[in-house]
Amino acid sequence: MKKHYSLAALLLVLGSFQAFSQNLLIKGGWVFDTFSKSFRENSGIYIEDGLFGEGEGRSDWEVINLSDEDYLLPGLIDLHAHYRVSYEGKAFDDTVAMPKIFLANGITSTFPAGEIEPEKIWDLQQKIDAGNIPGPRILHSGPYFGTAAPDWNLGFTEQDIRDRVDYWADRGAFGFKAKGIIKEHLAILIDQAHKHNLTVTGHLDSGFRNSVNPQDAIKMGIDRVEHFLGGDLLVATTSAYNSLKDLYPTDPRLEEIIQLYIKNGVYFDATLGTYGAIGLIDSPIFEDWAEEDQYFIPFTKNVLSKVKPSAFNELCALIYPVKQGILKRYYDAGGLITVGTDRPLLLDNYLGGGIGGFFIHREMAAMVEIGIPAGDVLYFATQQNAEAFGIDDRVGSISPGKWGDLMIIKGNPLEDINRTRSVHTVVKAGKVFDSKALLGAAKGKLGPEN
Repeated sequence: MKKHYSLAALLLVLGSFQAFSQNLLIKGGWVFDTFSKSFRENSGIYIEDGLFGEGEGRSDWEVINLSDEDYLLPGLIDLHAHYRVSYEGKAFDDTVAMPKIFLANGITSTFPAGEIEPEKIWDLQQKIDAGNIPGPRILHSGPYFGTAAPDWNLGFTEQDIRDRVDYWADRGAFGFKAKGIIKEHLAILIDQAHKHNLTVTGHLDSGFRNSVNPQDAIKMGIDRVEHFLGGDLLVATTSAYNSLKDLYPTDPRLEEIIQLYIKNGVYFDATLGTYGAIGLIDSPIFEDWAEEDQYFIPFTKNVLSKVKPSAFNELCALIYPVKQGILKRYYDAGGLITVGTDRPLLLDNYLGGGIGGFFIHREMAAMVEIGIPAGDVLYFATQQNAEAFGIDDRVGSISPGKWGDLMIIKGNPLEDINRTRSVHTVVKAGKVFDSKALLGAAKGKLGPEN
């Protein structure tokens, strides 16, 4: 027997965050087709036992009826989704507010890109899976590989690194992230991760002070690169940050590194928006449209009220237009792009406004602003992110057999990408979540541990 609900009625019957876990039928509205990168009229989306299905052989569907103003997209995937909060040199992974904020914004899968407290994040995932805490899937990264990890040792042997990879792969890691790593260690990490069919990404540098230039990492076989395209234009006599501010996006020599990415099928996660936020760029993209300070504990509000612009903020203001030009050129050449937010809450190194969960909407808007079509950007944040991570057989599109993850917004984001900010309902594995209720439960919870 089918039970029908309008979306408004559904939200009234939600106990707190969620309702329904099996045999869901969503009718009406418009659904994003990742193949054509366009919307088509929704003739019916079936979710059975947490997976998208064909709707055959059953009659006991819970039915949600949508309006013509409702637009459905696959659940967003954030491939640089930090849960990290830090203050006065102490860092931890937040498991209280961040999971709710990510999910409320339509992000159903997150790659933490280096976990400060891996055991804590593993425990969080178990609680999410058990239904004790609402949150996105955590595509575990395990700890950082490199000096960004609190327990990293520059004296690690080859076997130490291989054992570290094996341990976290066996635990269920989906991929690994390098930061502050030397060439010798990165080569071992990539080789051992690939033996487990897992990907590696890296926050690399220019080659300065024994760091790794992305150009060298690509030759080692790295799968994705964060932040900097790299290449010989990032001179090894200074950091990538200092080098990048003086780079011209039109420089003909940039073509060599772009083609190296394309030839090797390497994905680039520019994290464009975060540099605009850090640079305190005056743009509607970075306006506080969500009144985000309401999610902070009083201590966090007090610390942020005393923050003054730093030299790093000024440097990122110079970097941002360079990154805009580089990313557009990379896109025009056919380079592979992923979407990540990179928004840890660092109270002692102010990164500008914007909490990770909300920020994916800014990141997508920043891409559209430089001339990347909205349909492509939505594709990057869903299907292409899944492909880059090697899990496109499980997630990334609303297709039979894949995880039953989607988000529902008001209005067509192809006409205005900012409409993705109007997420009101999120479905993860067939469970329906009320975005407003999730956000309400996160208010006043984000900040350093006492």
